[in-house]
Amino acid sequence: MLDQNDIKVLLRKATDYVKGDGHAYCRWFYRNQSHGYFDEIRKSDGVMKRILKDNTGDPGSPINGNISGLFFSAAVRYNSTRGDPIPFSPFGPVRLLVPAIELLAKAPKIYFADFYCMPCSDNHYVTLVMTSPGSKTDEFCAEHLVELEIHNNPFLFKDKSGTLQVTTAKKLYVEMYYTEDLDIKPYLKRGLLKDCETVGQGHSTPGGIPKTELCPFCSI
Repeated sequence: MLDQNDIKVLLRKATDYVKGDGHAYCRWFYRNQSHGYFDEIRKSDGVMKRILKDNTGDPGSPINGNISGLFFSAAVRYNSTRGDPIPFSPFGPVRLLVPAIELLAKAPKIYFADFYCMPCSDNHYVTLVMTSPGSKTDEFCAEHLVELEIHNNPFLFKDKSGTLQVTTAKKLYVEMYYTEDLDIKPYLKRGLLKDCETVGQGHSTPGGIPKTELCPFCSI
């Protein structure tokens, strides 16, 4: 398992990767899944339950198999000034949009966890873990990951006016791992469950996909 020093090395590599690139207003965190996934939630109690972290990313990541959560994307559509999300997804044809500031209020602590790329793709991903202060997951992350300051990091940050910004580095996607259950009924009432175009296989891979081993940017 990677230790905190390894995570710091990945953080430096990720910081170098986005250095000099711009940023854009981040309005939404959004999660794509299948119709069946959201149908089951609506038929039950309307709460999206945490899922144990799989092996996507670095195989030695300390969060793999140790904490549970829900992945959201923070990526913004190219050239958008309104924080519009990317209009397609490889993870499913249904998208839940959650105002980013609202989700951050529920889990305001942010930790850097991973920087990786996938085989047969030149896209890179930064994984940021969101925790509720004092939770068991927060304690685990404080011991194993690197905490980021919300006003002073290059990936997802609040500017001087308090507006949330996300990096727009080329072919770099910021993914948020929210580590609490989420009641989605308020978002359903607000019409924030949308159909979405899919790309690739259109769904996540069970068990996850390990990172590319010999990448000059993200391998350690």
